[in-house]
Amino acid sequence: MRTNQRVVAVIVLCAVIAPVNGMAQTGSDADTWRSFVQNVPVGTELDVRLRSGQRFRATVVRATPDTVMVLPKTRVPVPVQPVAYDDIASLERHEQRGMSGGKAAAIGVASGVGGFFGAMLIVFALIGD
Repeated sequence: MRTNQRVVAVIVLCAVIAPVNGMAQTGSDADTWRSFVQNVPVGTELDVRLRSGQRFRATVVRATPDTVMVLPKTRVPVPVQPVAYDDIASLERHEQRGMSGGKAAAIGVASGVGGFFGAMLIVFALIGD
């Protein structure tokens, strides 16, 4: 019986302490995001996640002491929006994944030219015999 009471007491204690630690870091988090944004060059694409759960990709336009001004990447153009540092859950630099159209076109052209010259070499070898 005593063991069960101790287990319940530990679970209740952990449940009470965990949210307090999470809320205590908000001021520190805002300072962290402020210093991060100040070290990022203007025009950098970021993946932004807000405490409200909203996620979007945006370009940094300007950093102020209270907010970061970002231009969200959307299908429909929207104006520059301020985002308070306290509202930010995470910021990450957006990394381009995959291949650009120019690189894909260059690979296609190179393989076509290589195939053409390879076929021509075979034809010249057959004619020479």
